[in-house]
Amino acid sequence: MKSILIAMDESKSSKSALNIGVALARICGAKVKGLYVEDIMRLLEWQPVELMGAAVGATSATLHSRPTLEEVEIEKQFIAEADRLKKSFEEECKKFAVNYEFFTKRGKVHEIVEQMTRTVDLIIVGRRGKTYPEASKEPGPVTEDLLRVTTRPVLVVPENAKVNNKILIAYDGSQNSQRALSIGAAFAKLLNFDVKVVSVANDIDSAQKPLDEAKEFLTPYELNATYIVDFGAAMPWIGIAKQIKIFDPGLVVIGAFGENKLMELIFGSTTKNVLMEATCPVLLCR
Repeated sequence: MKSILIAMDESKSSKSALNIGVALARICGAKVKGLYVEDIMRLLEWQPVELMGAAVGATSATLHSRPTLEEVEIEKQFIAEADRLKKSFEEECKKFAVNYEFFTKRGKVHEIVEQMTRTVDLIIVGRRGKTYPEASKEPGPVTEDLLRVTTRPVLVVPENAKVNNKILIAYDGSQNSQRALSIGAAFAKLLNFDVKVVSVANDIDSAQKPLDEAKEFLTPYELNATYIVDFGAAMPWIGIAKQIKIFDPGLVVIGAFGENKLMELIFGSTTKNVLMEATCPVLLCR
């Protein structure tokens, strides 16, 4: 990796993302790009309905040129937040002696982040932004939206993330999990981490075949790796969550989102549930 993008706000998980991202950049010798997005939706909520529609292309109304008092206050908040984030970003980068650049852009957060991801190798985000309830385990909507549109690997970091020298890779033979296995192997080799590969399926035979593939793929990497079959769980995420508790990894690597949209709708995706269960960073690959 030569370039890493860290999407920032003032949430606890974003602070963890900054710490982990800069430390990783130092190991890789990568440049770090910090990004703060002035969320245009914070301004639009103070505009009349027809003007909000015009801003997002739903109507032909002309946007008013005179800002409301609420909009002026939000503009001040944007400036103050950007200044604080830039300061903390620069301090962290200087501490680790990494090459860095900071950007402030305005728009819909997940769209701006996705545009920036096209010029980097890895994106690092907090599990949820500061406007999302801290008591909730669910990833924020911006994180979910980003995961569905970007083709770059995304490292999702929870608040107070714990990190150690163990990686858990979930593998089921799908295209996304193939990419996850490859990127997970590269991370393990780079960081000299121990690896556990888990294959989850309804029965032992269905789980064993992907595991054999993973073992053959990883053998040339000469990693300290173990391989686990987990079968019988009602949903794949349950088996992965069980292995997370047993193995206690510092990083989980999985393919992002399955191909069965109906199952995702009814039961909730493996991606979302693993993000909710993990207390360590989760690397998602598409």
